[in-house]
Amino acid sequence: MRTLLAALLTLYGIAFCQERSSLSVESFLLRPIGARAAGLSSMQVACADEPSALFANPACLGYLRDSTSITTGTTLLSFGRSLSNVAASFPVSSQITIGAGIVGMNAGTITQRDQSGTALGNRTIWQGYGSVAASYRLTQVTSLGVSGRLLYASAPDAASTGSGVALDAGVVTSVLDRATLGISIQHLGVMAYGAERFSLPWMLRMGISSQIPFSTEYVPITSATLGTTDTVELPSIEHILIGLEAQLRTGALTPTIIAGVEIVPHPLVALRGGVALYGESLGRPQLFPGTLLSGGVSFTLPLPIPIRLDYAIARGYTASPLHTLSLVADL
Repeated sequence: MRTLLAALLTLYGIAFCQERSSLSVESFLLRPIGARAAGLSSMQVACADEPSALFANPACLGYLRDSTSITTGTTLLSFGRSLSNVAASFPVSSQITIGAGIVGMNAGTITQRDQSGTALGNRTIWQGYGSVAASYRLTQVTSLGVSGRLLYASAPDAASTGSGVALDAGVVTSVLDRATLGISIQHLGVMAYGAERFSLPWMLRMGISSQIPFSTEYVPITSATLGTTDTVELPSIEHILIGLEAQLRTGALTPTIIAGVEIVPHPLVALRGGVALYGESLGRPQLFPGTLLSGGVSFTLPLPIPIRLDYAIARGYTASPLHTLSLVADL
């Protein structure tokens, strides 16, 4: 059992070799979920705009109150592994939005052998979790959110099969009507393998983002009851979003500072990119550590049910680039 568990931890350590925090149990929890998140180098805590928000900051679900949305995606990892997800958000009222999602990781295939070394066949190692979240809008610009997770790990050895629980919480609010501030704490919980228990790799996130429209139209609105006229700003759909996010992870020497940019030159197209400006690499803090670098693109299909196709390519923690595909639909 201990040999197999050590092999699993070694595999995760190889995949995340450039940051100490990634050598912890269940370090796959630290990966961004969805192509938009991957394209922004995981900068999501203040600008998540789809149901996968529940994996970064459940408070952002409060901004998804106009319709039911679903998303699904897959990240192709190195060594034949993959990370897949599906999530949905449901507005219950003008103040409450709930969400649910599942993340599953194919952590690789091993050859199982008996004590004499005879091969007994190949076995795939699976990890993942299910999440349920809720967001409550305190005001038009402030939301609180909480999410619970049930985790699992499936391995050929029953003693190395585990389960766990975790809690996420977050808040998102407007800053002077010019920017959005988001804060979340993630993965507060434990994972148990047989009689052994491990703390999950928690992560504290704080970020700010601002959406700058390419143009603004000023429309006069006349009150039917008072007869007064007010001017309303209508920003264009075309815009640029810029943001910064700090992430402090279990065991890290320093927070990782991430910058992200998303450009929407047309209502049907978006371009995005992200990079780590500061963080830990090879055991020491440094500028531009090279641990996070990514880009992505989105295309919205002009259908009766809007469907957005997202793609991202990111620098992996190994030599191979990581490709992520996602689909988002508003029902």
